[in-house]
Amino acid sequence: MTEPPDWDDDDWQPVDGVTRPEPPPLGERCPRCTTVVPAGTTTCPGCLAPAGAGPRPRRPAGGVLRLVFRAGGGHLDVPRGGEVRLGRSGAWAPEASALLADEETVSARHATVTHTAEGAAWVTEVARGATNGTRVNDRVLVPGQAVRLRDGDRIELGPRARFEVRGVAEEPAAD
Repeated sequence: MTEPPDWDDDDWQPVDGVTRPEPPPLGERCPRCTTVVPAGTTTCPGCLAPAGAGPRPRRPAGGVLRLVFRAGGGHLDVPRGGEVRLGRSGAWAPEASALLADEETVSARHATVTHTAEGAAWVTEVARGATNGTRVNDRVLVPGQAVRLRDGDRIELGPRARFEVRGVAEEPAAD
């Protein structure tokens, strides 16, 4: 079909009263982890929180350090001046072994998290090395060398077990 000789793009006229329909919402951001929660979904796919649960507190009460595990929604609390061992061995890591028992890629003696009296936090992979390694925010740890943790850091024990650090003091006193 050919265009009429007087055809001009500037001749388009708006039509009053015609509106475009709004596209359906894709979802909303989770207030806890900012993952997009698809419309109609009742659970956040990122942090598994119920939709509309509200933001999670950034700092647990009492100066405690909280390790929040993605799978199962469990957590471990480490008081100031305390340490928690991470691994599948009930004798070596009594607090964490129940949370990590089904994680076959986590070593029996994998890593430790230390929370100093001043509020700083450190993670150390066991000196002889965990079979599947430890990562902090995708950075691979060297066995036996402590790495300073910050609030919101993501720790991976092997390829599947993950947790987030909550409650590290912003500027703890010098160690």
